[in-house]
Amino acid sequence: MNRGVIRQADEGDVARFVELGLRFYAEEGGRRVDPRALARFAFAQIGEPGRVLLAAKEPAAAFLAGMIAPHYLTGEPTAFKTAWYALPDARGYGAHLLRAFEVWAKEMGAARLIVAGRAPRTLALLERLQFQPLETVYAKDLPWQKQQ
Repeated sequence: MNRGVIRQADEGDVARFVELGLRFYAEEGGRRVDPRALARFAFAQIGEPGRVLLAAKEPAAAFLAGMIAPHYLTGEPTAFKTAWYALPDARGYGAHLLRAFEVWAKEMGAARLIVAGRAPRTLALLERLQFQPLETVYAKDLPWQKQQ
């Protein structure tokens, strides 16, 4: 694998992003996800300033989405990974995507890069790339009711 296969995604990649997003959620415990929401997310990552959607290969076999914003406590420009997935046979592209995201973040003036993960292979990759644990995140599903 070489870095030449990492590219900025474009509108032609949105359907593939939705496909891989649905697959991610199926693998992560079968949580329900709205394909339209995934498409809106991808279009925003491609078209809005301060956001990026990176893809590996053609057709895309892996994606990494991120954004830059002032950190909510320090105000420092901080890059946040917002989505990251690779098909099982393309998992080696994760490091290339992450390095490309780091380059993008530096170009955007980020002072810090924050990436979350939970799979052991992801955590091992982050450690190899010199990321340090920051905090542990917990989640709880709540009953959802449509707002009137």
